[in-house]
Amino acid sequence: MILKSHLTWLCWNVLCCLGLVAGAWAQDSANADAQVPLGDVAKRQREQRQHSKAAKKVVSDDDIPANHMHWMNGFAAEFKIIPAIRISGLVPNDDSATAATKGEKKDKIYVQFGPHLTDPYSCNDGSLDCAEEWFLKKLQRGGMRANSARILFDSDEEVQEFPARVVHFEVLDDVRGKMQGTAALIETPVTIVTASCMYGVRDQSEAEAQCDAFISSLRIDIPEKFIYVEHH
Repeated sequence: MILKSHLTWLCWNVLCCLGLVAGAWAQDSANADAQVPLGDVAKRQREQRQHSKAAKKVVSDDDIPANHMHWMNGFAAEFKIIPAIRISGLVPNDDSATAATKGEKKDKIYVQFGPHLTDPYSCNDGSLDCAEEWFLKKLQRGGMRANSARILFDSDEEVQEFPARVVHFEVLDDVRGKMQGTAALIETPVTIVTASCMYGVRDQSEAEAQCDAFISSLRIDIPEKFIYVEHH
């Protein structure tokens, strides 16, 4: 009987101690929360929610530059061989800046390929130096409605395996005003072909990089089988 009473007394004391500890812990927590400003409490809760979720970046098509470009194809030297030489280069899609052939409006970059039957290449020695002079004269004689034109600088490069002269130029256009651009004069086994990209100075911040991308992406496709055009 004494042993049973002793055990009951011990259990009662343990329960009382636990109750006192729990009450003290709850009071300390309440006091701590009461001392922290509500703004800090809300901020801490937001941070806890943010850290509980792993951040995930969703990659869309807009994050891929290639989706903003497409290949523009042109043909040149049709007065030399049939089929003609195909030249291809990357230009912006319509949702960014429009690239179009000569004569269309509202373009930030202005792309041309050549030479053509109506404006044939006229260098006798077939050198890149002669081709550069011919290209400058083409600009100066108003082929692009230019009052004047000049070469800013040039460099010898390669397009695929073909030697090329990359020319940076400036023209004064009767309609568009001052324009700048870059042309690649490419020496193929058939003849020297050209691809040029031009833009208004007012659009330089965006269009210059687009012309650089066009020139650096150029591809030349010479038909495996062709016939030379005879001129009488």
